[in-house]
Amino acid sequence: DIRGKLEAFYLDYQYTPLFEKEGNISGVMVTVNNVTDKVEARKKVEDAEQRARLAAEIAEIATWDLDIPSQKLIYLENLLTVFGLDKNTDLTRLQLLSQIHPDDKIVLEKAFQQALKTSIYKYESRIIKPDNSISWIRAHGKIFFDDNKEPSKMLGTVLDITDEKNNQEILRKKEEKFRLLADSMPQFVWTSDAMGNLNYFNQSVYTFSGFNKTQIDKDGWLQIVHPDDREENINAWMEAIKTGNDFLLEHRFRRFDGEYRWQLSRAIAQKDTKGNIQMWVGTSTDIQDQKDFTNQLEEEVHERTAELELKNKDLINMNIELQSFVYISSHDLQEPLRKIQTFASRLADLDEQNISGIAKTYLGRIEFAAKRMQTLIQDLLTYSRTNSAERVFVKVNLDDFVEEIENDFSERIEEKNAQIKFHPLGQATVIPFQFRQLLQNLVGNALKFSRKDVAPIIDIKANRIKGSNIKHKVDFPDKMYYHLKISDNGIGFEDEYKERIFEVFKRLNTESEFSGTGIGLAIVKKIVENHKGIIKASGEKDKGATFDIYIPEL
Repeated sequence: DIRGKLEAFYLDYQYTPLFEKEGNISGVMVTVNNVTDKVEARKKVEDAEQRARLAAEIAEIATWDLDIPSQKLIYLENLLTVFGLDKNTDLTRLQLLSQIHPDDKIVLEKAFQQALKTSIYKYESRIIKPDNSISWIRAHGKIFFDDNKEPSKMLGTVLDITDEKNNQEILRKKEEKFRLLADSMPQFVWTSDAMGNLNYFNQSVYTFSGFNKTQIDKDGWLQIVHPDDREENINAWMEAIKTGNDFLLEHRFRRFDGEYRWQLSRAIAQKDTKGNIQMWVGTSTDIQDQKDFTNQLEEEVHERTAELELKNKDLINMNIELQSFVYISSHDLQEPLRKIQTFASRLADLDEQNISGIAKTYLGRIEFAAKRMQTLIQDLLTYSRTNSAERVFVKVNLDDFVEEIENDFSERIEEKNAQIKFHPLGQATVIPFQFRQLLQNLVGNALKFSRKDVAPIIDIKANRIKGSNIKHKVDFPDKMYYHLKISDNGIGFEDEYKERIFEVFKRLNTESEFSGTGIGLAIVKKIVENHKGIIKASGEKDKGATFDIYIPEL
């Protein structure tokens, strides 16, 4: 038993009565036709219409069908929504046309005339809704013609594009604002598409170059770039387009008068949320003045360098001469002095009867002058060695210097009944022989410049302090400093001299009262500078002096 495949058919039954001569029905003739193909074709059309209707509703597109001769309009319900009408409104084409904005009626007329030629009917216009609000629509349709080539029917769609138009208006205003701002800037502003094609220049570009928009659009923007800079310009720009990195280049632009001026150009890619480049925005800034200044500065530096080299040669020669002077001072100058002192001493030892009183006075002055000259030479040697001596820093206990200095000045201390109060000085990293010289000079000065009939009291103490806490400008505010303070009760000095006392040969006292060359404090200051420190003096006339020394702990 083989069963066939079950299939569905659509059959069209037609019943025809059979009449006798008397008019009585004697039977019925039944005619059956297979209409499956026709039914299925009709169902496909209905399904297609249903899908189109559903798609239009989803896309919020209103459809319409106009019979031109009768002006009868067939439409979907959402067409009423687009025009802001009640769902129960019986809409006519005349009513739709009445809602078109008066300024846009000409747009519809032109669209219809064009459609008569091409059969395609499309336009964008404003409509006025019953509540007087204004919206934008986009219509798209087609005209069908009869056998006489007369328009018979129009089919089309209407879409509300108000949001799109509003967004376009916002974008247009933003672009207008950008261009207004760009045109008001002295800088060059330019933009390009994602592929690097420049599509906008602000007014400054045209004013500077002397070219108008047509000339630049025709011959390209590279015509304003210096020929020697064009290849580098192209390569740098293409690299930026390829990688998306910022474009940065110094190149020259031709001004309207033919002069080329240096520009710094920079462009940044504008990207969407996915990182895709949408456009490029660039600027070019005139840096000719900076270039000229840099070139001038380089020339000046070159000149100064040449001058310094010359000065350095002179300094080398001076150092050689200074070394010769030091040798002469330490040997040749002192030798005649020693002979003067020797022969003066021998003359003084002769029988007093053979030397007059005046001669003795002159011999005493000769010995005093020779001794003073010898002291001056020795002080100058000490000062020169302080400048040129090798600076080797060693961590030492400064208390070890105390006993040596007291021994050096033992006779003078005893003679003046002086008191030297050494507080613990602790350790410091210094140039040992120089720092000992510093202490010796300051203690020696305090003993020398004591007040008459007043026993000298010299107080020496030390502590540590952070550079930022020192009440004077220092080179290392974040470091700790070794602070040495030496005070006395001697003759002191006026406050106006607190800086001048460190100058070479500067003496604030008369020669008849105090001996010396005036170099001692200059040596002290030089030693402090060799230690990258500072020294400050303070005092009051007839009440003593104080020296504060700050040495950084490097």
